[in-house]
Amino acid sequence: MQLPRYKAVFFSAATRPDLARSLFRLRHALFVRELGWALATEKDQERDEFDTDDAVYCSLSVDGRMIGCFRAISCDRPYLARTIFSHLATNRPFPTSADYVEISRFGVLGVYRQASTVLYSLLIRFALGCNATALVALAELSHERLLNRIGLSTSRYGGVQIVGFRDDGQWILAVAGEIGIPGNPPPAFTALLELTKTMEIIDEASVFGRERLSA
Repeated sequence: MQLPRYKAVFFSAATRPDLARSLFRLRHALFVRELGWALATEKDQERDEFDTDDAVYCSLSVDGRMIGCFRAISCDRPYLARTIFSHLATNRPFPTSADYVEISRFGVLGVYRQASTVLYSLLIRFALGCNATALVALAELSHERLLNRIGLSTSRYGGVQIVGFRDDGQWILAVAGEIGIPGNPPPAFTALLELTKTMEIIDEASVFGRERLSA
């Protein structure tokens, strides 16, 4: 049986405006049409005020089709969780230093859901590549459970709250928190990183510095 041919690209809107437009269309298809999130859209693209040249994007493709993505923003700059959802941090404040990175708009099209672990592997590769202390995010409870199942420890900044509504009026429940990035990667990290060795990774955003990334 032939394995899927995954390809990942790390980029900014400044380095690859063409890929950014494709990613915004993917986000519209995934978060608005498929998941029913009530987000602002323009034509067939979903983007917000945090989609600036400071943001780093990861796109995940299989056999030439973009199927997943995430956005990364350094926490010393304005970012979605702290700016829009500061009320979720009831136990400890959102971080504001550059060694913390917010991850948002993370997801994979439903028909490719088995690739979610692949996208998480790229997330860990990214975190280690930029020497992040932790990754900050708002997570629906299903995502938090999945993170724990694959061995990624999470800590909450507060309790579960309503963060939005779907088109059908259903609540979106989420929690704010972080994934700590230890100095010595535990077995769960190592296992995820193994997945990145089997795919092509293109680093348009120079996330990984001198580390050589290729097929």
